[in-house]
Amino acid sequence: MDGNTRSGRLVASIWKSFTRSIHYKPLAPNKYPKVNVNDVDLNPPRYGFRRIRPPIIAQSPTKTLFPSVEIAKKYIEEGKRVPNRFMDQFGPDHARKEFEEFQEKLALEEPHFKIGGKQIYFPQGRICLLRSNAKHTPYQAKFLVPKSMNKMDLRDYLWHIYGLRALNITVQLQPARWKRSPYGLGRYRSPQLKKMTVDMMEPFIWPEVPQAKLDLLKTQRDNSLKTVQQNTAVGADKLKPLDVYDGMYKEQVQPQRFVSEKFKREAEKNIKLYNKVVQSRSDRKSLENYLGL
Repeated sequence: MDGNTRSGRLVASIWKSFTRSIHYKPLAPNKYPKVNVNDVDLNPPRYGFRRIRPPIIAQSPTKTLFPSVEIAKKYIEEGKRVPNRFMDQFGPDHARKEFEEFQEKLALEEPHFKIGGKQIYFPQGRICLLRSNAKHTPYQAKFLVPKSMNKMDLRDYLWHIYGLRALNITVQLQPARWKRSPYGLGRYRSPQLKKMTVDMMEPFIWPEVPQAKLDLLKTQRDNSLKTVQQNTAVGADKLKPLDVYDGMYKEQVQPQRFVSEKFKREAEKNIKLYNKVVQSRSDRKSLENYLGL
């Protein structure tokens, strides 16, 4: 048993010394493989790892007035099922008839839709024209409407009030957000906002804001900032003059006479001495009256 243990330890020590003697020796430059520089691409293109799929039939471009009909024909030619969105229940003749009626009503300046027979009033409704987002075109307008208003109501409203023809209307209902009051710990939901985007026939571009208006807003903002700084000032900053709103809060500066420190000390000393003499005379007179002298 002892012999086997000793032999095992001997083999382990020999193997350890052998592995320690092995060091990595890099190749010499003359043994490097010969490679042509023109055959090496340092920035190879990233392709081959992703399967390239052909475009689907629904994305095939068409230059016809009714592309759904042409796309449905291509699906039939390929022997595939036509999706529901390209299956016209009325056929191309009905669509062409509606298009011709639409063009005729445009020429006669009549509404291209059926006007609602029920009159709805919005005494407390708010319909505001908003500035378009960057994704909108000049042929699109965005409105802020009440939550009770639908697309047909807005279409009738724009036609009867402004004579605006709304071709297509999309609705965006923003979710209610949680808010906190600055004077309370609880939170509450803000009311939802309903916005509608309208497609128009003629473009509308917001007019540029006059430079005089921008300058006035900047002046008002600077004046408000200075007023807040004056109200929250501490120390000697409270005595600084407030020159805002064309001198509305400007106070009249009272003249201050210059009095040197030496003259001030002497004057205070004389005043104290005079007060002491006057007080002593008053006390002496009171004592004489008390003693009857």
